[in-house]
This record gives sequence, structure tokens and C-alpha cells, in this order.
Amino acid sequence: MGNKRLFLSHSTQDKNVVTAFVNFMFTIGLKSEDIICTSVPSTKIPNSEDIYDYLNKALNDEIYVIFFLSDNYYSSTVCLNEMGAAWLKKADSLNLLLAGFDFADIRGVVNKNKVGIKLGTCDEMSKASLNEFKDTLYDLFGITVNQNVWETARDTFLNATIDNSRYFNMLFSRSYCIGDLEHDGCKIIKKESSSNMVNVAIDFSKTDSKLSSIVFFNGRRNFTSHFINKRNLCFEAYAETGISCVDVELKLGDVDIRYEIYLNDDEKNFKIPLVQFCEYLSFWEDVPEIKFVIHRKSVTAPGKLTIKNLRIE
Repeated sequence: MGNKRLFLSHSTQDKNVVTAFVNFMFTIGLKSEDIICTSVPSTKIPNSEDIYDYLNKALNDEIYVIFFLSDNYYSSTVCLNEMGAAWLKKADSLNLLLAGFDFADIRGVVNKNKVGIKLGTCDEMSKASLNEFKDTLYDLFGITVNQNVWETARDTFLNATIDNSRYFNMLFSRSYCIGDLEHDGCKIIKKESSSNMVNVAIDFSKTDSKLSSIVFFNGRRNFTSHFINKRNLCFEAYAETGISCVDVELKLGDVDIRYEIYLNDDEKNFKIPLVQFCEYLSFWEDVPEIKFVIHRKSVTAPGKLTIKNLRIE
């Protein structure tokens, strides 16, 4: 079938999904020489090669580009360069949209009106879309796949993509009483990964601090794509009587910017546009922390605060 190869254009931050895809391809019969993928050892660019020269040569060959589109992808200069180069070479391509990324989010030279495959589910629609891709693989490589092998490998891959990277791991959190090392006035009493929830006891009678906070550590993530796409900081929260006002703070670089919310003992859904925190794009390049700050003056009695499903939508 000639010297045809798949080129997987992706962000290294999405390598888990891309690795699952490579394993999918190996299971149905493709070989390492059929795939160029920099995140998988058996398909990576050789150490002796200049990465840009190698990719340029590959794009001059008969390749099929698969774009793994995500917020991470659009935050990567290397990915955007790959996208532009593939467009200039008029390479055939397929868009795979990672969990949490939508067709409306597609920008750049990739054709957003072109049919792609939305990952993040293992439903009949995504299965049918990948079944159509099997025909493309036959045209490219001449491989025929046993139906049972195909369906098992396909569903294994789709299940591996069910992960919304816009959800924050709420286990990466700590509570503080500002200026008080004991923290007894603000203590996390429960964290649950299964329900993505943190429950905190607030009692200012146990501290001299005027401020307490629950900090969710974000790993210095780049939010520029979220900001450009007009996304929102979302979560559910409720509190016992006595705690009614909380400041939600985003740490943008070295600057804390807050947004005030009001709570009661009924669970409320919050959807705060990122632009409400800051309207300057450059500030969103580095977001290391999300904080919930409680002021002594706003608390009339000890109580508990619960925060759930912290995410970007």
C-alpha cells in the first residue's frame, strides 16, 4: 500500500489518550513503522534526527494526520505549528476531540465544519464514528480486522478517553488559618475522590486568624484557551447556618483576584465566567491555585462548608 503512515499531532499533556490510541492501532494490526507519535517510545522520532526536519520530511510523504484536539493542544506552540504545516501540505486528516473539548472550540486552520470524532464517551455514536475510520485504515494500510478484535480494541480505547481534564483533583487541597500554624479554625474533615468533594469545618473560636481558606492546587496550568473560549469556573457548594459569604479567589501568577459568592444549606450550582476575575489574556498563562476564602466578620457561628465538582466548563 506504499509508504503511508499515521502522524499523531497532540499535546504531550494528552499523552495518556494518545498512548491508548497507539495501543488500539497495534491491537488491530498496525506496526510501529506505520505511526509517528512522539509520546510513545516505539513510534517516536529517532534520537539522531532533528525533530523539525523529520516532521517536514514526513509531511512530504503520504501521511494521514490525526489531530488530538484539546485545550492543551491549543496552548502548545509546537502543536499549532504542526497544524499549520499539515494544512500547507494539504494532508488528509481526522479530528479527534478529547473529553471536555467541543466542535465549537475548534480554531485555526483545522476545518471546524469537517466531521470529527468526539471522545469521552463509549456510546453508539462514537462507536459508529470509529467504525467509519476502520474503512480509512483499510484504504491506507490494507488491513482487515476480525470484528470481535476490532470491537474489543475500539471500546477499550473509547473507555480510556472518558476523562474530563477540566475537572480539578480536589484531593490536592489544604486548609489554612492565615497567620495561624495550627489551622484548627479551618480544618478539612473529609475528601472524597469518588464524589469529587471536600468538606471543611469552620470555627473561628479556635483561631485568632481573621481569614481562613481552602486551597486547591492547580499545578500552574495555562488557562489562556479557557479564557479565549469564554469558559466558566463551575462547582456546587453549600454551608451550614452561620457561613453565608465566601470569596472565590484565583491566583493568576502572583496576583489573587476574588469573586464573592453567597451560600446557604441548600446545594447551589455556581457558574462564574472567567472574565469576571480578569479580562487580560496574559494573566491566564499561569494559574497555580484556586481558593475559597472565609472572613471571620462574615461567620456568625461555627459550621461546615462543602465544595463539589470544581471544574471548567
